[in-house]
Order: sequence, then C-alpha cells, then structure tokens
Amino acid sequence: MTALTVTEVRNALRCPRVFALGRRFSKRVVFPVGASALGSAFHRIADRFAANVTQLPKRFETLPTSAPADELADAIEGLLLRQLVHELDRNPTYRSMPSEVDDLAEALRAYGGYLAQRIARRPGSVADVLRRFLHGAEVTVQWELSTPAGTVQLSGRIDAIHAPDEHSYEVVEYKLTDESTEELDRAQVALYRRMLQRDREAVPIILRFGPGLVTTRLEPQAADDWVERELIPLLGEMAGWVAKPESAPATKRTDLCPSCPLRAECVALHRDAVPPRDDPPANAYRPRPSPTGDVELPTREAPGAPEGARAPADRDALAEASRLVERVVQLYADQGVEATVRQPPRVGSRLIRVEVTLNRGSIKELDRASVDVLHHLEADHGISADYAHFGARRVIDAQRSKPGSVRLSPLLGRCREWLSARPGRFVLGEDVEGEPLRADLSDPTSCHLLIGGTTGSGKSVLLRSIAAGLVQYQPPSLIQLMLVDPKRVTFGSVEAGLGPHLARPVCFDAAESVGILTDLVAEMEDRYQRFAAQRVEHIDDFNAAAAANDRLPRYVLLIDEFQDLLASKDTKDEFLASVQRLGAKARAAGIHLVLATQHPDRKTVPAAIKVNMTGKIALKVHQATDSLVVLGARGAEKLLGNGDLLADLGRSIVRAQGALP
Repeated sequence: MTALTVTEVRNALRCPRVFALGRRFSKRVVFPVGASALGSAFHRIADRFAANVTQLPKRFETLPTSAPADELADAIEGLLLRQLVHELDRNPTYRSMPSEVDDLAEALRAYGGYLAQRIARRPGSVADVLRRFLHGAEVTVQWELSTPAGTVQLSGRIDAIHAPDEHSYEVVEYKLTDESTEELDRAQVALYRRMLQRDREAVPIILRFGPGLVTTRLEPQAADDWVERELIPLLGEMAGWVAKPESAPATKRTDLCPSCPLRAECVALHRDAVPPRDDPPANAYRPRPSPTGDVELPTREAPGAPEGARAPADRDALAEASRLVERVVQLYADQGVEATVRQPPRVGSRLIRVEVTLNRGSIKELDRASVDVLHHLEADHGISADYAHFGARRVIDAQRSKPGSVRLSPLLGRCREWLSARPGRFVLGEDVEGEPLRADLSDPTSCHLLIGGTTGSGKSVLLRSIAAGLVQYQPPSLIQLMLVDPKRVTFGSVEAGLGPHLARPVCFDAAESVGILTDLVAEMEDRYQRFAAQRVEHIDDFNAAAAANDRLPRYVLLIDEFQDLLASKDTKDEFLASVQRLGAKARAAGIHLVLATQHPDRKTVPAAIKVNMTGKIALKVHQATDSLVVLGARGAEKLLGNGDLLADLGRSIVRAQGALP
C-alpha cells in the first residue's frame, strides 16, 4: 500500500518530480510560490474559534440571529480579533510584520462577516446557531482506493465542515494565497468532498481572503467528475513515482524551477532538468540600455521564419517609456516612498510596463502610494495606468500615447515550428512584454475555452483569430472546425478561407447548434470505443499507430453568444448536459469547445459551464463581478477594449493584446 497526502497531490500537480524527490529524500516540500506568511496563523485562530464555540460569552446566548447585520458581524469579528491578540502575544516576531498583521486582521474581519451572513435569521441565538453551523474544524480524513499501481491510502486534514442546516454540509478550505493557486485549491477541496462521501455528502467551498473575501463554490457533480477524470489517475501515477522516482515527468511550469527547494536533487537525478539559475526563461524578452542612454529592444527572429520576427519598438515609444519611468519614480518620491525602477521598461503594442521596487520600507507603503501615483499620472500627465502585483512583483501598466497594432500573420510566422508540431495549437495575441501568447487545446489546462467580453471588446475578432491560427499550418485531415454564429457577423468574413477545414457549414440557428453538440457527444463515445479496441487512451496515440487514411481529426466547436442557448427552455437543459459531458471527457478524444458570450454574468455562465471550461479569456467587461465569473479574479473591468485581454490558460493570468487576423 502506498500512503499519500493531499498536500503531496498539490505538489504533484505543480511538479511530479518535486513530489517524487520529496518522498525519496524524506523532505516535506512547501513551495514558496503563492504562499502566505500568516496563513498558518489564520488557520490556528479559526480552529480555536471553532473549538471554543461551546464557551462563548453570555451575551451570545441571548443575542438573536435576527439582530441587525452590522451588530452580528461586529460581535463575531470581535471574538476573532481577540484570538488574534492572543496569537500576537504568544509570538513576538509578529511585531516585525505590521503590514502582514493588518492583512491577517482584515481576513479575520472578512471571515467574521461571512459567518454573520451565513447564520443570519436562523432560529435560535447566535451561540446556538454558531455551534450547529461550525460542525467541525481540522477534520482528519482518509480514503483507500485501488489503482493499477496498487492500493493507495490518501489522507488529509479539512480546514472546516459547515452545516447550513441539519440535512446539508459544506467542506471548506481557507486560503490566504492569491488566485495563482486556484486550480490546486479546487483539486484539494474536490478530493476532500470525495473522501467525506462515505459519511456525508458535502458541497466543496473555497474561502479566499486577501483583501476581502471571494467565495468559490464548486458544483458537486462537476467536482466528482474531475476527481474521476484527473485526480484518481494521478494518484495511481504517484504510486508509481514513489517506487521509481526517476520515472516522474518534468513540470510544464518552468517558472517554478528557480525557487524549487529540491533543485539540486532534481539536477542530479534528471539530466534533462532545469536551466542554470541565473538564466532568463526561454521566452524572456529583456531590453538593454544603449550607449546614448536610450532603451533598445532586441529583435528576435523565429528560426526559419525571419519574416515573423518581432519589430523593435520605435524611438518615440522608447522615449515615452523613459519619461514614464522618471515620472513614476518622482511621483512615489512625492508620496514619501523611495521607489526605484531597476529593470528597463517593457514596451508593448498598447502598454508600457514599469516594474517598481523599493530601496527600503514595506511593500505595503508602495501599494498604498500607488493610488495617488495613478491619480497624478492621469490628472497631471494624461496617462491612464493600472497597478498590479504578481507575487512579490509590482508593476504599472500605462497606455501608450500612440498605440500600435498586433497582426496575426507575423505572430504565426514567429511560432510556425511550434504550431506545426501538433494540431490544436494557436496564438491569441501578444503579451505585455512582446511575446506571442500561445494556447494548446491538447493541454488539460486549456482544452476548452470560455471567452467573455462586452460589445466592442474585440470578442468576434479574437474568435476569428483563433479559428485562423488553428488551421494555419495543419491539413484539414487533422483539424476540423464547427462554427456557430447566431449574430451572422462573426465568421462570415473568414468562412471562405476556412472552407476546407469546416466540418459543416456555419450554423446560424441556436437550436440547430444543440444538435451539433449531441453529434459531438456521440462522436466522442464512438472514438473511445475505437481507442479501447486499439488499447490506447488518447487521440495522438491512436493517430500515431493508424494508417494515414484512418487518422482522426480534432474537432473544435466555436460558439459565439452561447447565452441564446440558455434563454430557451427547449435548448437549455440539453445544451448544459452536452457541455458537461464534453467538458469532462472530450479532451483525450480530440474534441474541444470554445464558448463566447458578451454577458458573462452568473446567470449566463452557470457552474456547469465554468467548471468544465479549463481555459478562460476575459476581454473588457462591464463590472468586476463579470470578471470574477470568467476568470475568478477582478481586473477585466479595467481593460481598454479592442482586444485588450486577460487570459488564464492554467498557469497564471496573463495580460495580452489580441491579434488582428
């Protein structure tokens, strides 16, 4: 029997080799990526609060849950903050982290407000209802299952079990990390739901603090499907990696390698591993100062395709970038913050990115001063800019006064070798640092795409670019498109050029598109029967062994404005059922969905769609809640429109400019 923990599953999802090496050398591995310095303190406080809920002050025994919402929240927050004071008294090292302690206090206030909202107007006193609601904390669970590699015993500890009423439960995980760990957190809470199923059914929920609270509620059936489809096979592979650590594959996230705690061991065991620590990533695009003091951007040419090389930024753009750096540093100085810009600015087609660091002081000072810096850039210099952070990095993205355009053809030329290697690959546009933003439908993290953006955001142009990129270097025998265009304006201009790659004429009728989905479900099931007969599990393996005439094409269904299918009772249920089945199973069969909407609200994008669309692209939306629906993060409401986008293709959220076909 192989004993595994849920924490090890998280590590294996990041990097199989880190998991295998951690077991081999008996090292408990915790990645610094996305880690919260005070996350463990929050968990201790929440655990003590739940453990002491039977000993609440007397006023909670008489305080009704029908009391005003502010009174309920203040009462519960007060109890949590008293636990924080106790924590600070026990550990004097917190005195050196005042800004982090402030963040922890804000997280506890948000948690108190959440508890107050959940118990409001339930029968009984606050004390009685809290005791029933906080059903368990730090609950140890185990699950034993059989895999091809042998029996696996999985163990873990659930942060909390909540009981909204006597007949329902919620398995809850608290997170003080940013959205970069969202996929891992979802996997963790989905596993915990499965591990609890012998005792009770529970809805999986993630409470993410910092700042504020974002609640993610997973649809139970989709969570179970994910466990069956992805996580149980992974557990079997992990058992094999324990026996043979050298068999563990490399991570696709090479950004983890420089900070990996097992880097030396990995290099020693795997000769193919890890570039030198000080080397930039393969796609790094670093400016350099010229002898005159200006900033010059190097030209990179794609091998074999010099016509697709990126053109260097013009002198006007470089001069504008230099002036922006001077203004930013001066504006921070005016706020009493000693900021500096150590790296040359990155000049993109529409944005100039300036990475700001501190000579001394707390990063929180930089964050607070940024509000005034952005205001003065707009008011005094007419420069519209945003402030963002990526882990410890802080950047200002400012609009160029004379934006350039991003054309699809040169980007495809730069990526020709990569695009030609496998069907299903395409280019979305160009990121802020001038590199092509690539996507691969054969990758589990981007095998189906959800696209949201309001009118004028560039959604239709992006769909045309995706279609053009998919077919550019692939024959019709390996890639076939199906296009649904209820507005009759999205694909008309490219239909003739895509002709040989169209599996059927462009569909303009919403009801007819349900039939297309039904046909794809039948095709998926037929393909899996053929795979079973050939003892393969994936379309690439099947095609590798098949004769040229028997190879299967990848099917990609692109639907613009899928909300029309949800508006009618005649199509809604069948549409959602087909999306769930294809989203859960179709990737290995080579069938992929690209769903777009100009109304990305919770009604249009129910959990059944969001959970199954692993890749997410947000163009400009009306409000932050729409951005949360598409990406699980705010920010798309601040985009510029006309192709400015945020994309989450399974690793982190990237800003880019969509390409014009």
